[in-house]
Amino acid sequence: MSKKILVIGATGSQGIAVVVALLASDKAGNPSPYSVRALTRDPTSKKAQILASLPGVELFKGSFDDMSTLASAMEGCYGIFANTDTSAVGEQGEIYAAIKMFEQAHRVPQMRHFIWSSLDYGYKFGGYDPQYSAPHMNAKGIFNDFLRAQNSDPSGKAFAWTVLTTGPYIENLAGPMLGPHSQRENGAIVFDIPTKDGLIPMISLDDIAWWTRYTFDHLPETSGQELKIATEILSIDQVVEIFARVTGIPAVRKHISMEEYWAKRPGFPPQIKGMFSAMYSVWRDNLLTRDMEWIRKVNPTGFTLETWIKTKGYDGSLVPDAIFLPSEAERKLLSQ
Repeated sequence: MSKKILVIGATGSQGIAVVVALLASDKAGNPSPYSVRALTRDPTSKKAQILASLPGVELFKGSFDDMSTLASAMEGCYGIFANTDTSAVGEQGEIYAAIKMFEQAHRVPQMRHFIWSSLDYGYKFGGYDPQYSAPHMNAKGIFNDFLRAQNSDPSGKAFAWTVLTTGPYIENLAGPMLGPHSQRENGAIVFDIPTKDGLIPMISLDDIAWWTRYTFDHLPETSGQELKIATEILSIDQVVEIFARVTGIPAVRKHISMEEYWAKRPGFPPQIKGMFSAMYSVWRDNLLTRDMEWIRKVNPTGFTLETWIKTKGYDGSLVPDAIFLPSEAERKLLSQ
């Protein structure tokens, strides 16, 4: 019998990539030991229906903050992958829902592995200075701290948890968060986000999916651990150098202040502007780290920025009406 994984956030870009990775055959070609129960608010949506067409996937209508339906969704599950949406319930709502979700998971007899898709708690790392306060990073970081105070059994006979601390999707290079300004200067693409020479732990959606499958496959080694993962940790200066070298497309780096940056982008909603500003401040002041030697050792086939640019054909263009490029899994599914 397969190990059923409840994927929370299954129809999101991260969730779709994770579902596909969980269902994939292993290196030897053996069938996956996992099946997926995909939690979705709207089972009739295009993405939900595409997931439902995959062998080993069942849909379950519900929301991560609705404990009654979530309890039913957990029944018979071996594991949970939780990627929650702060914008749907707010910072406080996400923290409360995550704690209640964790408590409910403990009450499921078959449940063995709870994986929390997290972000760095930049607000805490910056001494709780308000300039670093991004609601989605706060909520995930606070629950991360809660998890680290809980017991975790590496034997596989009881309940275990693992935190996957990710970062901004590298796909955001095609969107407003990490991407260039919409206007070129003398034919060159201009990258001007106000992070100075600070390092940003970027990660591709495909790499998040790989690490999720790895974590479920390696419960004893990952039980009770926070795995801080990334595709690369780079400054925007380094991004521009790699981009120009790989693509041959002229690109420049402009170092400007936060005020100048937003003056060039007057149409941003205040909520998004505040969130981006907090993240830029965290990255600008080098509050985050990654052990890339360990990451490459565990996942030697993961992307680098160079291989990602070549594989995705990234040319510095901004994707209209989108935050980021889809993962390889999502791109293939949506093209069906």
